[in-house]
This record gives sequence, C-alpha cells and structure tokens, in this order.
Amino acid sequence: MSQSVDSSASDGFAVSPAPGITFRIAVPESNDPNVLAIRRGVYPPPLQGLFAALTTTTPGRARVLDLGGYLGGFGMAAAAAGYEVAIVEANPENAKWIRRSIALNRFAHAVQLIETAVGEQEGWVQFHAEGPYGHVQQGASGGLRVRQTTLPLLMQEIGWDAPAFIKMDVEGSEGGVLRGARGWFSQDRRPTILYEANGHTLHWFGDSPAALRALLASAGYQQYEVEADGSIRVPTAFEPRVVVDYLASATPLPALPRRSTWKVVRRTAAALKRNSRPARVHVLRALLGLVKRA
Repeated sequence: MSQSVDSSASDGFAVSPAPGITFRIAVPESNDPNVLAIRRGVYPPPLQGLFAALTTTTPGRARVLDLGGYLGGFGMAAAAAGYEVAIVEANPENAKWIRRSIALNRFAHAVQLIETAVGEQEGWVQFHAEGPYGHVQQGASGGLRVRQTTLPLLMQEIGWDAPAFIKMDVEGSEGGVLRGARGWFSQDRRPTILYEANGHTLHWFGDSPAALRALLASAGYQQYEVEADGSIRVPTAFEPRVVVDYLASATPLPALPRRSTWKVVRRTAAALKRNSRPARVHVLRALLGLVKRA
C-alpha cells in the first residue's frame, strides 16, 4: 500500500456511517476498495455492517475495543457515535494514519491508540505489514519486529477492566488472543465480540473457524452470523465460505432467522467454483471435517 500524503488527505475525508453521525478520516492513496470509498466521501459498505452490529447490540457510551484497527474506520465511527474507544494496531504505518484521524476530530471521549499486536503471549514477534492484511509471522526472521501483548495485559495498559464490545480482525491470530485471555474470561468478563473467522489465515496458526467457535462456546458464548448489511442470524454448523463475521454474545439474542440447507448447498457449490485457491481449499477442509464428525 502506498503511504504518500496528498493535500486532500491532510484534512481527511468526511464520511457518515449512519444518519446524524459524521467524522473525518485521513487515509493514504491506495487501491484498497475501502480506502477508495472513503476518498469519495463514502463510509465503506463492509464496515457499515460491522458498525450496525455494534449499534444494535451495545448501548452508546459503552467501551469499545478495536483489535486490528487498520486505518481506524471502525473505531473512529464508534467514537463518532459516542462510544469510548481504544484502537489497537501493530503496523506503524497504519497507526500513523489513525493518529492523524484522531487529531482531526473532537469526540465525546478521547480515542486511545495502542501500537501492538495481541496474541497468546507477550513478547516481540515478526510482523508482515501489508495494508489491511498485516499479520504476525510465526517462525519468520528479519523484517519488522513489533511488540505483542495479551488481552488481559492490554486492559491493564489502557486502564479498563473490560470493554463492553470487542471487534477483532487480526488476520489469523484470533485464536491466540482468546487462548491468551482464558483466565480473564473465567473471571466473569463477557464482552460482546464481533470477530472475523478467515479459514485461510487461521490455518497459518493451526486454527480454524470451527476451533474459534468452540473456544468461545467453552467460555459461555452464544454465536451468530453477521451479514454484510449488519443483520444477524443463527449460523449453520457447516460453513463453506472462507471469511465470515461472527458475533459472540454472553446472552442469547431474540429469535433470529436461520439459513436453509439449500442456501448452504448453493454457497458450497459457489465456493468450490471461486477463482481463489484459498477459498477452494477451505471448503475442502471444511467438508473433510464434516465427514470426520459424521
């Protein structure tokens, strides 16, 4: 991703994630569709669904933790809506843009920015900086080294006992974040968690979407699928798509729609035909897992 600054970016771009909510965000020149939308003055559609999931499940002014902030699009929108926000981003270039956006706005609560990776253990890790796809690299040497902390230690650092809502998109490290916080969750801390389950990146760390769901179920969570428009439904046991957003809630949500078996079959067929090797491999792994459980 190019990180050059142009004159329009110096004042940021005004975007509105919902009626009556507007903020300014500074972003680099980039071919990333989310960045292109922001530079047109449009809040990115993929983030609109995540923002809707936040506002429909969590009251305003609550504490929101954005793990894997990228350029701050979700966290800044939450701050503009009145939430108290902490954004966590390991890529120093991305953090630079978030810092500029924070300076462009005056919110009810000051936004905290913490530059670190979050995982199962604290220490230093190799990090592959790749715009929205930056991730920790296991077993790598050389390149960018960043600090890594755990969720409980992060809470101590920012002075919170627990947030009300966590958005987690850390490119495969989600399982490590949860395992590193087992004791923290066992102390009756149950924030609502909106997390991305990417079968391709999770596999790098020996994890899977099913393993993530099992970890959260063992911590007492009910889990739901979040659609692109922010609508929430009961998830299926078998999921053919390589990337899905899930909402983990400590309390059951009201009656929600379920996806039909026919819809799952159609999605499986479509995933197998995709021009994406990771997507096809994920479906085959998921089908193999289904056979083993049968």
